[in-house]
Amino acid sequence: MSISTRHAVALLLTGLFVAGCSKSSGNADIRILNTSVDYTSVDLYLDNGTTNTREITAAAYGTLGSYLGVGSGSYTVEFTSNNVQSSLKSINENLAKNTHRTYVAYGNSGKFGTLEILEDQDAPSSSYTKVQLLDAALDAGSVDVYLTDPSVAITNSSPTFSSVAGGSIASAGFVTVNSGTYRIRVTAAGSQTDIRLDSVTGITFSSQEILSIVVTGTSGGVLVNAAVIPQQGTQTIVTNPYSRVRAAAGIPSGSNLTANLGGTNLLGSAAANTVSNYTLVTAGTQTLNLTLSGTALPASSQTLTAGDDYTVLVLNGTGVSGTTTTLIADDNRFPSTSTYAKVKLVNAMSGLGDPVSLNVNYTPVASAIALGAASPSIEVTAGTNTEIDTVDANTSTTLFTNTTATLNASGVYDLFMFGSSTSPIGALRINR
Repeated sequence: MSISTRHAVALLLTGLFVAGCSKSSGNADIRILNTSVDYTSVDLYLDNGTTNTREITAAAYGTLGSYLGVGSGSYTVEFTSNNVQSSLKSINENLAKNTHRTYVAYGNSGKFGTLEILEDQDAPSSSYTKVQLLDAALDAGSVDVYLTDPSVAITNSSPTFSSVAGGSIASAGFVTVNSGTYRIRVTAAGSQTDIRLDSVTGITFSSQEILSIVVTGTSGGVLVNAAVIPQQGTQTIVTNPYSRVRAAAGIPSGSNLTANLGGTNLLGSAAANTVSNYTLVTAGTQTLNLTLSGTALPASSQTLTAGDDYTVLVLNGTGVSGTTTTLIADDNRFPSTSTYAKVKLVNAMSGLGDPVSLNVNYTPVASAIALGAASPSIEVTAGTNTEIDTVDANTSTTLFTNTTATLNASGVYDLFMFGSSTSPIGALRINR
């Protein structure tokens, strides 16, 4: 039976099975934790070879659904976007009587995946807790996870789970630890300074509890969140308290800029055309203080979403009235396939004022990006000797050309255009 036919049959059987049913004695109990930023509503179908039925409808992003009891047996388990017929993923399962499992959905567009939590593990001895780690944050890359006393410095610790790749379950399996209060810290694999998540306060691991910690992705791509799920229990969400922020100085040559956001320095007396590195800044509404060539400018408020990446673009020049500030959301998630790179154009040409366009290997990538704005991140073929051209969208004058650019596979790049029509400056930055 084709997928479209099976789905047509399933949609006629609405009302027979409803997501959110409680656990059912004698059945296999299944549920979904949807962590996918792109697939924000997911359906689950079960195909036993005779019928294909939608069992779970519209599992929403960030939620852990209730269990649904289904008859035991062998099934093809199929995941789709809500009310969309094409399959995102299918797996063959034997759903045994009186068992429980959680499907963790994750991934960007074109990279949907699932992990499974098998929730019928034997309890540890009294005063101990069993913990496993699932990494559903593909874009964060491989990570280390530290479980420590809240007061212990990370430099005095070793990771509980090491080099866990996105889309995998830690090879260590369940690790038994003393019950107590734990601080959860996630870092880039092999680095204690590249912090991706810090719960700061402690999470209680109870005696004889069995926990699954799921590392989950964000819109920015680099920082992560987490969900702590007791076996057959409800999740505790650990939300990242930070955003990553950098600043770009689109100011006249010879001037300098200091930028401080929420008490965190982004730039310190930086020269024109400088782009800082990303820095962790506490999420929420923060005060931005700027000093341009020794003169303090009026403060402004910037609102940061936890887990996201941003560029604070500061402009001052002949194409700008006074000094302006734009907060740009950066998508630093990996391309959909490893043979591509991602490129974004940022128009910081405060000495020009015109919109600019970007071509990569003679193919238009971004068109008429206004001063102070950025294009979406566009996927292009990775490789060496890539030609990058930017053009004044009003006059069709070529402003910047690089005929030997290297765009690494899976690389994420921003091309900042600074200066004026007579002195254009292109700065290609690799974000990761």
